[in-house]
Formats: sequence, structure tokens, C-alpha cells
Amino acid sequence: MAEIKMSYIFIEKEKHESKILKEVLLEIIDEIVQVRDDEILKVNDIDIKYRIIQKKKSKRCFLEMTSSARVNRCIPALQKVDVAFFKSSQQKYYYAIRDYDGISESFCKRLYPKYAEFERKLRSLILFILTKAYGSRWQSETVSQELLNVIKENAHGKVSLNETLENMDLNTLETYLFEKRPVDYAGIINKKLSVECLEKLEKEEICSIIEEMRETSLWERHFEKYGKQKDWEKKISEVHKIRNKVAHQKTITIEEFTDTNRKLNAINRNLSNAIEGIREENFTENSIVDILGSFAILAGSMVKNIAQSQAFKDVVIGFSAKIQEMLKPMEEIYKSGVVKTLSDWSNTYEKLNLGIAQSQMVKNMGAIAESFSAASSSINSSISAKAIADSFPLSEAFGNTNMAEVIQNSCIIPQQKRVKEIEPFQDYDEQPDNEENEG
Repeated sequence: MAEIKMSYIFIEKEKHESKILKEVLLEIIDEIVQVRDDEILKVNDIDIKYRIIQKKKSKRCFLEMTSSARVNRCIPALQKVDVAFFKSSQQKYYYAIRDYDGISESFCKRLYPKYAEFERKLRSLILFILTKAYGSRWQSETVSQELLNVIKENAHGKVSLNETLENMDLNTLETYLFEKRPVDYAGIINKKLSVECLEKLEKEEICSIIEEMRETSLWERHFEKYGKQKDWEKKISEVHKIRNKVAHQKTITIEEFTDTNRKLNAINRNLSNAIEGIREENFTENSIVDILGSFAILAGSMVKNIAQSQAFKDVVIGFSAKIQEMLKPMEEIYKSGVVKTLSDWSNTYEKLNLGIAQSQMVKNMGAIAESFSAASSSINSSISAKAIADSFPLSEAFGNTNMAEVIQNSCIIPQQKRVKEIEPFQDYDEQPDNEENEG
């Protein structure tokens, strides 16, 4: 269990008529505590150890308070005393200075790892996207010579691809991502749009070159898929507000902590989702068995809410369960069992009175089976997903849903077994982190 300490130096501003400074402070404390003896204050049912000392005839007084209760309980108790000192009508008698601010220390300790996670994930996302777009040329293609010189100066020498982003501070990284890039208009006109070139270029090619002449940021060119630039700039700027305070262990209010903690949790989740998506897209090979399994899970999930006929629900849920049961890392199973199951379900329930839309949907199972048989020689995920989508065009069964699009988008990447994300500590009155919750 962590101990939180608050300590203060009080300096006499105006002498009280009958009390020394120590007695003035104890009078303020007595107004808000439940119980006080020589060593313990009880506030909000929390025990706070304290000591208050002042030499005779001294104009200074020292107060220290510590609590070992759970963080989400002791912080409000300590804050209650803290606020009393700084809002008391008796402030005319003293100046109050926080000598040690353990509450802000606790906030900084919780926020600092999240800021570190944010910067690392932001660099990771940039590298995934730029290496896909430019390969090993990403540094020379996206980092200006002026910026590269600054990076080299900070790194005291040559900068490798591995070290390029690490040698940019966060402000430089944001400028790199969001600043509009200057365009060499003269160079483009004299080279790519010269008279000789114009005679050979098609209209589409000319339009493409003209598009290159529009001033854009690196984010606009390569990152728009993961959100609008203005939205990301806003998110990033909002978590900047107390970043300097956290880095340098300055005073942070509970309102600042709560707001920033929530925003850091959200932006880190967004970055994780974007990184996971592009990683799967760029590096994972997907077999037809994986794709069909994703479709089975999707169909079984959707039909629970949309099917009116219990018989039809049984069809698709049974189909989904059968496919998942058969999913093993063996193409032989795909070639025979999966396709046979599709056909069997289609033949068995084709004559049931399930409603026009649902009957048509069942018939399409047969078409899906045929499509997969035709595609069995190919393990290309995009072709396979398209085969499913094309053989399942029915929209009526799913309201206004474009089923072809849903299947194609949902089946490109197989369902991954993910570890449930644990929501980090969000507010002081919620359950604290494990290490602070022991005992």
C-alpha cells in the first residue's frame, strides 16, 4: 500500500491577538475533522497521521500529514484538509506553502507511463505506415534536409532509420506529421508538365500530377484512413496541457488528472487499434479457412437479432457452430467438409417456409459453397472474400445493410483471440491500480 504525504511551511503574515500560528492552524483543522488527538486526524473515516511543530517566538510553523489508506480514499481526505488551509478566512494570519505535494506526485506517477505509451505508439504507427508507403526510403522521402540536420545535431552524428523518430521530440514529431509540405511548383511544371511531357500524358496522368501540387501534410497524404488530421491534432493537443507538469513533478489538480487520464486512455486505445489493423493488413497471411470461419461467426451473431423464424435461426446458428467446429489449420478440411456442410444446410432447409428473404438467404448457401469450391485453388484473401460477398447479395434479410460490403470488410482479417483490455485507473473515486489496492 502506498503512503501519500503532504507537508507545509506556514509563515506568519499578521500576528493573531491571542494565538500563536500553530494554534490558528489547529483551529482550522478542528473545523473539518471528525476526531483529532496528538497524532491522528480522522477525516472522512480515514486516519491521517500528522505532526505540527513551531518553535517559541518563531514566525514559521511546519505541518506534515501522511496516510496509508487506499489511494481513492486517502486523496479526498488529504485534499479536504489542504483546501481548508487555502480557503480559510484566517488566511490573513499566514502564508501557506506546500513543501511536499504527495497528491500531485501520485497523479504524476499514474499519468507518466501513459504519456510514455502515447509517444511510443505514435512513433510505431508512423513507422508502420511510412515503411509501407516508401520502404527503406521513408526517411529521405519524408524528412526535410533542414529537419534531418537538426536531428543529426541532436544525435551528435549520423542518424539511422531506427533512430530517426526517436531523435524527434513530441513537438517536432507533430510538426513532421501535420505541417503542410512546401511544393516545388517550378520543378513540377518544368519537368513533369513540360511541353514534351504534356504531349505524351493522358488526362488522368495530368490530373494526378496537378494533385501533387496541392500543399498537404504527411498526415493528409498517408494517415487519413485512421482519422481526420484536425481530430488527431485536437486529441494530441488536449493531452499536452499538463504534460510538462507531469514530466517535472508539478502541482496537478484532481480535475486535471481526471480529464487528462481519460483522454490519454482514449488516444492510446485509438493508436493501438490503428496499429493492430495495419499490422494485420500488412503482415498476416489469411487462408480461405480463416475467412470462412470469420463469415460463420459473423452470420451466427447477426442472425440472432434479425431472423424472425426460429427455424431459420436454428439453420444459421447450427451452420455457424458446425463451421467453427471444423476450423482447423488443414486445407483438406476446407476442400471437403466445409463446402459439403454449406450444401447440406442449403438442401435440407431450402423447402421450409421461412419467409421470402430468409428462404433466398438459405438458397444462397449453396451459391457460397459453389464459390468456395471454385476458389479452392486460391488462398488469396481478397479474392475469397469477394467470392463470399458476390454469392451473398441479399440485402432484404439484413434490412438496409449492404451485406456484400459487410462480408468483404469483416472477412478480410480473421477473428483474433484477444486478451481483454483492462481499463486503467480513470478517476480518484474508482478502483485504484493493483499495487495501490493491496492490503
